[in-house]
Amino acid sequence: MPANFTSGWLGNNEVAWHGLGTVTEGTLPAREAFETADALFTVERRQLTYPKLRQGGLGWDNEDAGVYGIVRTDSQQLLGVVSKQYEIVQNDSLLRMAEFIREEVDMDCVIVLSHGSKVCFTATLRGAQTDIVPGDTVKRRIVGYLGHDGKTGCGAKFTNIRVVCQNTLTAALNESGAQSSITHKGTANANFDKLINSIDVARQDFITECELMREFSRRSMLINDFNNFVDEVYNIDEGQVFRKRQQLNRAFNVGFGAGFAPKSIWQGINAITQIETSTRGTTAAKGNAQFARGTFGVGAQISKRAFKVATELVGT
Repeated sequence: MPANFTSGWLGNNEVAWHGLGTVTEGTLPAREAFETADALFTVERRQLTYPKLRQGGLGWDNEDAGVYGIVRTDSQQLLGVVSKQYEIVQNDSLLRMAEFIREEVDMDCVIVLSHGSKVCFTATLRGAQTDIVPGDTVKRRIVGYLGHDGKTGCGAKFTNIRVVCQNTLTAALNESGAQSSITHKGTANANFDKLINSIDVARQDFITECELMREFSRRSMLINDFNNFVDEVYNIDEGQVFRKRQQLNRAFNVGFGAGFAPKSIWQGINAITQIETSTRGTTAAKGNAQFARGTFGVGAQISKRAFKVATELVGT
């Protein structure tokens, strides 16, 4: 399955890049979304053993391995290996978190990864979506996640990313920004309600970030300015041949979204982001490689640097 996708629900008629999952018009209540995604399965901890050869070589005995397996009870899939101190958090706790914030959000999607090793939901905060320029919309989202793989904890993260696969979950969790997380030890279940404490802070961060984006859209950037911007973002030395320049210039002039804020710093950022992260107009093989590069590889790093350099430009 692409990017470890096992099952999922995706709302608002927005198909994921991999084309999988159940897609519906509009949003759904949290419980219905989780049920549609087949995300309300339970797990249990089972003691693991290993075959040990009897002395003299006459047969085998099952020996206690000293570790436990986390097993999905409906499919009997082994999801992870954990210690005795591991405390299971069931998927209905993640649902409880989504229902607890239902007055604040609209559900976007619920995703099950790697047969159930990870489960997550994405929801858009009401009042935290805005047009940078008319038609160019940015949204602030909350991602709730829960791991059964023995490595991933559980928590909530504020991001602009819609999580639809393992790659986008990794990208969202690696972003800076307000978040809360807990491990599967001690009072894991008792701490779950604390995961939403930073919602107001996240909304304020979003407002500040959008104001910066609007300033980008108001600041003029002509083609010579854009080339200088590219030199700074990519660390191009004077006289150095840069093979992407023609491709970047085309994206700046007529690329995706060029009509929203033409000849502006905002379009300069978007042009670089398009070249470094977009999978549109490519083959399936190239699209998968570009997606990985643009989500958590070099493309993502260059896109972030473009935003940083632009911030320095408007600050001068």
